[in-house]
Amino acid sequence: MPKKTEEAGAPKWMVTFGDLMSLLLCFFVLLLSFSTMDPAMFKEVSGSLKEAFGVQREEYHPDLPKGLDIVSREFAATFNVDVLLEKIRSAIMLELIKGEIDIEALDDRVILRLDNEITFPPGRATLKPAARAYLDKIRRIIEEVPGEVLVAGHTDDVPLRGGRYPSNWSLSAARASSVVEYLLAKGTIAPNRMAATGYGPSRPRYPNDTPEHRAANRRVEIIFMQPTQLEDLEVAPITEKGFREQEMMPPLKPEG
Repeated sequence: MPKKTEEAGAPKWMVTFGDLMSLLLCFFVLLLSFSTMDPAMFKEVSGSLKEAFGVQREEYHPDLPKGLDIVSREFAATFNVDVLLEKIRSAIMLELIKGEIDIEALDDRVILRLDNEITFPPGRATLKPAARAYLDKIRRIIEEVPGEVLVAGHTDDVPLRGGRYPSNWSLSAARASSVVEYLLAKGTIAPNRMAATGYGPSRPRYPNDTPEHRAANRRVEIIFMQPTQLEDLEVAPITEKGFREQEMMPPLKPEG
């Protein structure tokens, strides 16, 4: 009986296997062509992997790679003005609808404007009771979002006559300080996140040519700054004692 002659070369299943591998290779090349690779990012990642696995050629560094730059760049993009604006709008939606608070979003900040008609009596820096309810809501927003908050006082160009404050500059600064002091009163916000400044009549929104324009220029602005540093992206936890043990601004004397 004649013996079966074995065919030369690779087994037949290798042909199917080779076709499968070729298709998989084409598939992954296609996926790679649709992706975008940042050379700087690839260099950082590859360098971190090289150090993590101990592939050292020049000198030994005992510190493990932390990848801080990569984390900060990727995480910072997740919190921007749009996210901040949405949080603020959801918290004060009713006030926005009533027109009691005005909101504006810029490239790196969100500005809340409170009309002086609902915040302060004429020529004074003592908060009205209604204003405290608005500031309570704004305090809760500050507690939840990261970044610095600037409170700015503005006035019209009508000179002050008599009273406690000699000029619009001092009045605007006192009003901004009153708002900051009220926001910090419960000890739930770190004082180093807050700042108060008075611009007097130097930055009007409208020309001071009509009573309506002058009324719009008398305002307090609460400005939420977009965080730019990694450490600013987290809201520091408040202890049970809060920040009352830290040095605070002395309260204003009661206005007579």
